[in-house]
Amino acid sequence: MLGVGATFAGYRVEGVLGQGGMGTVYLARHPRLPRSVALKLLNREVSTDTELTRRFELEADVVARLEHPGIVGVFDRGTDEGHLWIAMQYVRGTDAATWVARAHPPATAVRLLGETAAALDYAHGRGVLHRDVKPANILIADADPLREAHSVLTDFGIARLTDANTKMTATGAFTATLAYGSPEQLSGEVVDQRTDQYSLGCTLFAVLAGRPPYASTNPGQVVMGHISQPVPRLTATRPDLPAAIDGVLARAMAKHRDDRFGSCAEFTTAIRDALDGRHTAAPVAAPISAPAAQPRIPPEHGPREWPGRGSWTPPIPARARVATDPRRAASGPAWAAPVAGPGPVAGAGGPKPSRGTAVTAAIATLLVACFPAFIWCVGLVETVRMAGAAGREDLLYSIIALLVVSAVLLLWAGSAVLLLAGRRIGRALTLVSSVLGVITSTIGEGAVIYARELAGLAAITPLLILSVIALICAAARSTGRWIDHRTAVRAVRRRY
Repeated sequence: MLGVGATFAGYRVEGVLGQGGMGTVYLARHPRLPRSVALKLLNREVSTDTELTRRFELEADVVARLEHPGIVGVFDRGTDEGHLWIAMQYVRGTDAATWVARAHPPATAVRLLGETAAALDYAHGRGVLHRDVKPANILIADADPLREAHSVLTDFGIARLTDANTKMTATGAFTATLAYGSPEQLSGEVVDQRTDQYSLGCTLFAVLAGRPPYASTNPGQVVMGHISQPVPRLTATRPDLPAAIDGVLARAMAKHRDDRFGSCAEFTTAIRDALDGRHTAAPVAAPISAPAAQPRIPPEHGPREWPGRGSWTPPIPARARVATDPRRAASGPAWAAPVAGPGPVAGAGGPKPSRGTAVTAAIATLLVACFPAFIWCVGLVETVRMAGAAGREDLLYSIIALLVVSAVLLLWAGSAVLLLAGRRIGRALTLVSSVLGVITSTIGEGAVIYARELAGLAAITPLLILSVIALICAAARSTGRWIDHRTAVRAVRRRY
């Protein structure tokens, strides 16, 4: 660690602003200009890591593209004495994580996060996602005689250009703080600007409530809260706030991004309107499922990477206010008001998905499998009998037929078992086996009717009905939602 008065890359160190697992942020004096900067240094051992180096350099490149008063500015970067470094603009202040919201009117917190929303929308318009929006990365600049306190967004360390055709891997692939990560982020899906809106909603909740929406010491519980639990009501912690705020947050933090607001500014505008009592609307319907994929989740514990007590921020942000989407304005306010009485907020994500249709499809498939199982048993007995006879050619045909029936039996039984286990491959195989069952049963019924052997319908018709039931239930959306939920649960358990 550099001491006060030390010189690095021409900058004279004046103090330490923060320290994390990857490096240190110093308050330093610019070598040629009469101003202070935030000098961000990676540890020497970290600087040798190719992926972390790429992430560090990406932060400078991304922020350098953005010229907005609500986004931290970058002056210079380089490598010196085995350390990667970035010189960033500094301003006196704190961050939203240590800013005491209860000491200020709620409207002040909403105004500050409204400035952050404008900065995010600006970055999104230029193809940049932040992907790590949280209180520690929203800096609150001290008020001065010329202007009131204002917010600035910092630490684009894991931001990604939305038009990039490559993805970061290993430690740089996903490092957003769990407490503020969106469901699609935590599930490893491709993200867009609406993931920053979700995180901004979590941040607003945390600032006003004094804790994140899914606070827990167990990282797995935090993840599952984001993925499948209802959005908690802010008014349960802050009864002094209007109930309409719960509905607005429920929409901004909807489990499916299509149910969120059109922009971050639209979200904070709705919060302001709810706070002022200007709008109340009916609750929006929300899906009950969780997005699925394999999450790649880092531990929540450990030091913050770049603590934000001292900050490097542009001193003159203009409060930007983006107009509401005219398509939404035409039909009135679209955010939701909470349902009266106890229970989860409408539109907050609902209960765990039902597995009823998946179980029905699996049972129907197993019942269909009883038919090839019976044929297999009869064929096995016949094959054993033929083994002692002289007709080797008949024995070969019997073995081939037995193998074919075995494959059919494995397909039906295996797909049902995998479906009951909540596996995507089980659903796919169930659909395939059901289609085959419908086709073969239909052909069989046609042949029986053509041959006028109507007694055969008694055996074939149940197979057709069961195959149709299995096909419909396996293709149902509720089956897909339940499998998505089970996939996410397994991924979290593997990680933790």
